[in-house]
Amino acid sequence: MKYLYHLGSLLLLFLFMLFASNGYAQTIRGKVTDIVTKEPVIGASVFLKDNGKAVFVQLDGNYQLKNLKSGDYVLEIHYVSYKTKKLNISLKQNQSLNLNVELESSVEELNTINVAGEEQSGDKRSRTLEKNANQLVNIISAKNIELSPDITVANVMQRVSGVTIERSSSGEGRYPIIRGMEKRYINTLVNGVKIPSPDNKNRFIPLDLFPAELLERVEVSKTLIPAMEGDAIGGTINLVMKDAPNKTLFNVNFNQGYNTVFHNRPFVGFDATIIAKQAPSEVNGVNYRATPADFPLNNLRFDRKRDNPINTNIGLAIGTRFGKDNKFGVIVSGSYQNSFTGNNSTFFLPNAQPAVNNVPQFIELQDRSYSQQIKRLGVTDKFDYKINDRNKLSLVNVFVRLDDYQTRLISDTIALNSLVDAISRSRWQYQSIYNSTLQGNHQLAKNSRLDWSLAYADANNHIPDQAEFTYEYPISSSATKSDYKLQPMKRTWAHNDDRDYSAYVNFTNNFELLNRKFELKTGGVERNKARGNYYNSYSLSPLVGEVYTGIDNAIFNFKTPDDALFSTESGNNYTIKENIIAGYIQGKWLLTPRLEALGGLRIEHTDQNYDTQLPTSVPFKSGKIWYTDFLPSAIFKYSLNQDQNFRLSYYRALARPAFAELIPDGQQGEVFKESGNPAGLNHSTADNFDLKYELFSAKNADQVLLGAFYKQIQDPIEFAATGRNSLVATKIGITELMLLPQNFGAATNYGLEAVFTKYVGPFGIMANYTFTKSKITSDKLQVYRNDAGQIVSEILSETRPLQGQSEHVGNLSLLYKNPEIGLDVQAAFVYTGRRISLVSPYYGLDYWQAPTQQLDFSIEKKLSKAFSVYGKANNLTNAPFILEIHQSYNSYLQAPGSRPLNLQSDPDNKIIVQKDFFKPSFLLGLRYKL
Repeated sequence: MKYLYHLGSLLLLFLFMLFASNGYAQTIRGKVTDIVTKEPVIGASVFLKDNGKAVFVQLDGNYQLKNLKSGDYVLEIHYVSYKTKKLNISLKQNQSLNLNVELESSVEELNTINVAGEEQSGDKRSRTLEKNANQLVNIISAKNIELSPDITVANVMQRVSGVTIERSSSGEGRYPIIRGMEKRYINTLVNGVKIPSPDNKNRFIPLDLFPAELLERVEVSKTLIPAMEGDAIGGTINLVMKDAPNKTLFNVNFNQGYNTVFHNRPFVGFDATIIAKQAPSEVNGVNYRATPADFPLNNLRFDRKRDNPINTNIGLAIGTRFGKDNKFGVIVSGSYQNSFTGNNSTFFLPNAQPAVNNVPQFIELQDRSYSQQIKRLGVTDKFDYKINDRNKLSLVNVFVRLDDYQTRLISDTIALNSLVDAISRSRWQYQSIYNSTLQGNHQLAKNSRLDWSLAYADANNHIPDQAEFTYEYPISSSATKSDYKLQPMKRTWAHNDDRDYSAYVNFTNNFELLNRKFELKTGGVERNKARGNYYNSYSLSPLVGEVYTGIDNAIFNFKTPDDALFSTESGNNYTIKENIIAGYIQGKWLLTPRLEALGGLRIEHTDQNYDTQLPTSVPFKSGKIWYTDFLPSAIFKYSLNQDQNFRLSYYRALARPAFAELIPDGQQGEVFKESGNPAGLNHSTADNFDLKYELFSAKNADQVLLGAFYKQIQDPIEFAATGRNSLVATKIGITELMLLPQNFGAATNYGLEAVFTKYVGPFGIMANYTFTKSKITSDKLQVYRNDAGQIVSEILSETRPLQGQSEHVGNLSLLYKNPEIGLDVQAAFVYTGRRISLVSPYYGLDYWQAPTQQLDFSIEKKLSKAFSVYGKANNLTNAPFILEIHQSYNSYLQAPGSRPLNLQSDPDNKIIVQKDFFKPSFLLGLRYKL
């Protein structure tokens, strides 16, 4: 009865409201769309000039003005970068008027060269670019980035369908993996120009260098056309920087927050201002014998007094157009982020050699505590000059720098000889990328145009004086300070630099072929690269039996005089020059009113020279490598109607080996010695096929994308264990092990993708899912006991997924956007299935990352026309990072010498070897937009 009473009350209230509004029963409703793209103009203001009533266009493009009196009105529709539209209307008694409105853009265009306005950064523009693009591309707009929970480009990438993120030790996203293809198969561009990498060994770009707010949009191309760089088997990431606006732009934002990892422990820092940026041998010459005085201990004095340090982010963008006819445009955008992150990690340090039958063995359990201060600076500017309606010049400069101050404290807790090692390490790493590009766009005739780019880019990486020392003490209740013994200290300097000089040119001509539109495009690029790598490490020892009473009292010296010299007996000091020349021809032909074909051929020639400081007796101390690739591609696009397309595409692409993989001998890895393989390593190539159905609704912002892909990779590169002097050994001794990059026949990678977007009024849902399968067969070691009782290793073939490939990847975002009250809310969930994180040289001992689920949240509320307040929350689920070996823990315990391990949750099927917690983080900010 109680529920019937409440139901009756609600019914009476509804009837009362219905009769009360009967005198104002007139309604105006409809949809506001772009006159060209037919997409909804979300957020447009619909205003009745005569009575002051106004509403905003919602996510599905609809608006509704209710409870109006009958009479004559002037209806005005306003939106930034669109021409205001005025309509005279007359409402009769009890009339409901359906009125759809199309707005015309006020953006000026220089033929095909767009002078960007504010609408360029919106989702509406992004969907149009996706729909009209020649290749398969996913785009994240600046507006979406602004409202997302992410502050770096790397974390933004995880919102793209089929993309997963490889994270750093602090839990920050760093490298993308596209459709199961890891970072070596992906290239990165800035405004369409390829940039060099600051990584000390590889070509790929750490995307956490880039603050997200510098960007106009992120373009992720999953297929290639001949006009695009060919080294992208996995895909291409193009970071498009902010463009000069049509009118004065002034945006500033400020936010602060914290990471809850420091609730229960202090942030541990060190003084980096005293660190020498150059090694003693760089300052005094390669023959200089270092002394203990060259290694001060200040950067090993740790400050543990900072509780709950505050993260601070500041962003600024200023832009305008000026001069006669607004021919000059300029925008300057900058971002500074100062973040304190960290994690608490439990890690089982593996023995370099497993037990018989490849049962894993561990030499200690390490409790690791990381404290990191990350300073991220990004600045970009663009100047453009519209010479006339046919010619335009622009200059773009981008500079990003990341300073990472990391303290790592380790304590092992497995009693080996009843001793515990306490290991302290300080590391300051700073990386930067600078790119400057001069571009020209010229309409040569009515149907032909020319565009060109001249670019200079420099990427560098520095780790000056990484310092690490250890002291040892017994596990005993009777132990005293005199039992604490000082162990050796290691000091390392490393830096590398990568410089590119590039020139691009493209010529496009449009004409009719057999009475059908045909676009012919030709062009090319030349890039000269120079890379240098430096590495120097010193090991100092304490006095025998020296008691540890604090780092200030520690005394270190060199065991032998030669230990104080700079050693060149490794491949870590080298230079590489690389020259790439590419040319292409591309045609796009409208075969029928519904069918369009695009295809052509790209040719890329690679010429490399390298030199090392290794002795002349070392084979391949220096060398020259060259090869030429022919890269055809073809895309067919069939339009069912203006909203729906089918795409079928094929392209061939390549992946060049990493720089360190070309250098012979002498690079020490985490466990094994590593070496390049200049004599026996080929670059990888792949044939790629894609089929896609896409629906971009003209009536609203709904979107449905369904696709399938298949990749056949020739000569994939994987590291495998081998004998020091033999690449074809079948049985080798453990002491001779070395990891070597090798080609392993062919690999396959295939899967399905689905993207779904739906808006109903102020509510929206965005979801994507990718299923991926891959297969590669590589050589692994199997440890066994031979007939003579000796423990030896045999090389076996093992088939497994590609490193980094997750079978299931999904994103789900729930949106609420109400322009009328100025409120935007987003909850974003990311699921990443299990994947191989580290490929082991031993059969069956790969390290797998367990599935992760991460929940993030963001909100923004307008306070006035210009001011808004916003908040972001990341990792609300406190999703741990877990590494595991897919072997039985119970079987492990039965092996001789095995010790029980904590953390284990599924003892029949896996062994957990690492577990990290990064904890949630929060920030709150204020934004001003003029």
